[in-house]
Amino acid sequence: MTITFVCRSSKVSKKDGLTPLELYVIIDGKRRFVSLKRRIDHKLFNAKKQIVRGDAETNEYIEAIRMKCYALETEMLKRGLLLTVDTFVYAFKHGIRQNSISTYGLFDKFMDKQLEKKNIGLITHAIYVKYRCTIRYCKEAMQTDKMLSDLTTSDMEDIYTYMLHKMSNNSAICYMRKLKTILLYAIREGYISTNPITFKFHKDKVEKEPLTIEEVRSIRTKELGSRRIENIRDLFILQCYTGLAFRDMSCLSEKDIRIDKDGKEWIVKERIKTGITAFIPILPVVKEILVKYNYHLPTLTNQKYNSYLKEIQDICGIKKILHSHLARHTCGTLLLNAGVDMLTVSKVLGHSSTKTTEAVYAKLLPETIMRRVEEVSDKLI
Repeated sequence: MTITFVCRSSKVSKKDGLTPLELYVIIDGKRRFVSLKRRIDHKLFNAKKQIVRGDAETNEYIEAIRMKCYALETEMLKRGLLLTVDTFVYAFKHGIRQNSISTYGLFDKFMDKQLEKKNIGLITHAIYVKYRCTIRYCKEAMQTDKMLSDLTTSDMEDIYTYMLHKMSNNSAICYMRKLKTILLYAIREGYISTNPITFKFHKDKVEKEPLTIEEVRSIRTKELGSRRIENIRDLFILQCYTGLAFRDMSCLSEKDIRIDKDGKEWIVKERIKTGITAFIPILPVVKEILVKYNYHLPTLTNQKYNSYLKEIQDICGIKKILHSHLARHTCGTLLLNAGVDMLTVSKVLGHSSTKTTEAVYAKLLPETIMRRVEEVSDKLI
């Protein structure tokens, strides 16, 4: 760190002819000016000797500020705090408010806060789990704990690179954004003053092509020759006709079934991810599956489920990659292409607004485009 005192003639006041005395700080090549509570005649200031001719009081003040700066630098280094020109200037103006903490220690404090929020309903369990997974990946990438103040942009890039070896770019970005939120919490708490994640993320554009109704039917009617695979097929078909996410389907029970005044059956269930309630009419094919399992669907992990779906994909000759979320995506798209209005589809899928439905699921299948164009063909000629 380098500190000098300056008195810039360009800042001479027209009112009294005096110029503010300033502290000039340089740390790691970055510079900042800090205005001090002194105004002097810039002609009397000797920049080389760092004194004001004939002004003993101001010279004592300059020396006191110099000593304060060196003492502040020593204290920040002693505490293991991040020393940059911004953190130093902040500490100079407001005092040292940061507390020394390790990265793992920050993770523990942050998760304690999130647990409190989850318990009172401020965040969902799914969000809580996302933060927990983010921290797990960070610890795997870091391998050992280090002081939070020592984290650099390079460390963040290493964590991001590690995640890219574990998952897709888009998934890695989701976790890195969660990490950025954790670091913003650290800034609010005064542990650090700047976020070490300084680089931008760029998501890959992924076209999610849903299944056609013919593909859904072929999966539904295919002879699979295995009870285990048939169970998975039943779950997948149920998702295709209800739009239930895997976690919501996994805990589906008879208590989620409602019967309206007309005797129609519905699945009325609060989504685990968002807390939004989905209202899903029970179609005959869904009723058949629920009755088959006496409303107690087979249970397994999402990872196993997706693994078994790959087998069904091969057996049925489906070119698209089958996974649990594809069924939900298929449900929304098929309903829209069948002419169901956006608001209704939004309620079925449990979206908070139709904007989500429109942005993610409102894709017209080729046959729908052709049908709608043919309907107005006479008007186009």
